[in-house]
Amino acid sequence: MTPPPGPFDPSHADEPELLDLLDNATRSESPLMLLDIASSMVASFDDSDLDDTDADGADPTEIPPIRELALQMLEATPKETEPLVRIWAQMLDDELFGRRIAKMLPTPSTKRLPEWIRRAEEIKPFRAAALISPVKIEETILLEISTAGRSVTLAVGVDRSGSPYLEDAYLADGPLSNIVEFSRTELELPVDEVTLSLADAGARLSEAFEMSTHMFPPIETESWPGTRPLLEWMLRKLPEGGTGYEIRTWEPEEIEELVADFRASPFAESLTEEEIGHAHLLFEFQCNYGNNDPLRWSGTFVERLMCDLYPRKVMSPADDLLLMPTALAALVRYANDRSGVDPVFTENALASIDDNREEYTAQVRGDRPESTSALFARLLTGIDDDTLPLSEPVSDLGDEFGGGSFFGDQASMLAEIFIGSGAEAVGGIEALQALTDEPLPGEGLDTAGVADDVVDRLNSFVPEIRRIADEVFGEPELATSALRFLAEIGRGDPSIFRRRLADRTLLAALFWIVGKTNNLFSAQWSSEGDVTIGKLQRHLGVSSSPKPTAEKMLHAAGHELSDVEVILGDPRYLISRRRRRIIANRDTYWDDLPEDWEY
Repeated sequence: MTPPPGPFDPSHADEPELLDLLDNATRSESPLMLLDIASSMVASFDDSDLDDTDADGADPTEIPPIRELALQMLEATPKETEPLVRIWAQMLDDELFGRRIAKMLPTPSTKRLPEWIRRAEEIKPFRAAALISPVKIEETILLEISTAGRSVTLAVGVDRSGSPYLEDAYLADGPLSNIVEFSRTELELPVDEVTLSLADAGARLSEAFEMSTHMFPPIETESWPGTRPLLEWMLRKLPEGGTGYEIRTWEPEEIEELVADFRASPFAESLTEEEIGHAHLLFEFQCNYGNNDPLRWSGTFVERLMCDLYPRKVMSPADDLLLMPTALAALVRYANDRSGVDPVFTENALASIDDNREEYTAQVRGDRPESTSALFARLLTGIDDDTLPLSEPVSDLGDEFGGGSFFGDQASMLAEIFIGSGAEAVGGIEALQALTDEPLPGEGLDTAGVADDVVDRLNSFVPEIRRIADEVFGEPELATSALRFLAEIGRGDPSIFRRRLADRTLLAALFWIVGKTNNLFSAQWSSEGDVTIGKLQRHLGVSSSPKPTAEKMLHAAGHELSDVEVILGDPRYLISRRRRRIIANRDTYWDDLPEDWEY
């Protein structure tokens, strides 16, 4: 779907893009397009916009912007915007707003509308099912939405690693049986279909949705949070009293029984005692961070285990840690054979072990630049990793290595400096020590080294970049940051500017990157600004998340999107306000360290 423009201006009521979209959506045989537009436009407004009062205690009688927009639409172009506003009257949980809309709807023109729009109050969840991977690592909940016309299906992807959380949601045309049939015939890996009662679907969706609201950074995909208002609407219509996800607590004795059975199995015959010694931890990681079932293993979790969890959380000598992949391969064969899952999952998990062995070895041996977590662990304890005992993460080492006020009072400062707003953000400890807070200079776009065929397009962005930095963020320095990074993208992989991506899409992604780098979005940890991603999107007329395009831009410039934050590791991209905070934290930390402590 082509993104609709920014907030509706009644003085531009004949805006062709939005009105054409609405016309096409109204004429469509399927409700999908109009429901998608309605939900995406509501999602482009901040959560605070949807409340009755704002954070500053504004007048509770003031009409929130999305409702004000609907009223303006009906006044300016009633015929063209009536279908959208009718959907909003049902989607927004506001009885007063619904009554105001009902009084303003044009008559007798409603007869020209499709029946499903005229009877929008009848839109409701109809049936539900779940497509669950046999290894229980992921699940798609299918919620068929009934209208007075054709059905559509809201497909909600749930990651079941640890506490289940929503990772995506999108609309599909037709009943859920279409998606189920597709999964049977077209998907590479088999899935189990489970019929859900509407109450159970509501319980699972509510649980996954609630957990996703606590994820940092927030979940962002091509379709989410655009479908969030639609999901919230359907959740209000689902019956209560259902059963959600059941997370089993595995007792140590149960894990020991699994280890004993594995040890006695033919799968462990060739393992040494040192290799088998990893089995208990591997089972525990699957129970606590994976699918909660130690006897079902997938390639997805194997990758996470080898590239993140095990090298980050298990403190043991490198020679011991390097034995783990061999033990893991045997344990995967044992567990999946015992649970009887399709052999394709075992093959995928074993292939993942081979694919990630080099990365795992590099992390264990320290052949890569020291990770933030490893640096934090070393600085916090003052000891080398090889002296740390197996299975004791840094967070559990307080008593053994001094604990007390140092760990209680200094850990948060260390985390802020070395993880969130210090050495990693500026490129290392030496850069942190040399950091100054001089403002970034105003400068033009440096196109040296940029492919000739994209120079003109990049130069065309310059006025908009300066305007956005000033009008949206109130930070002229941010224009310099954005221009510098734009040039880096052009030097790294100019093909991104040869594609038919709208300028506003590229600009939204660019400012998503430099805004997050400078902690300027209000949802960020230690935020230094009050701008929201929604405000940026509305200003540029972009309804879909900038994150996917931003990820491509980061990759083009030689960076990868962090699981936690956008960190470019270079003070050239940091505005003076951001660096000032880093310096203050650095100086406070240095002053508070014990006199005999050295990094």
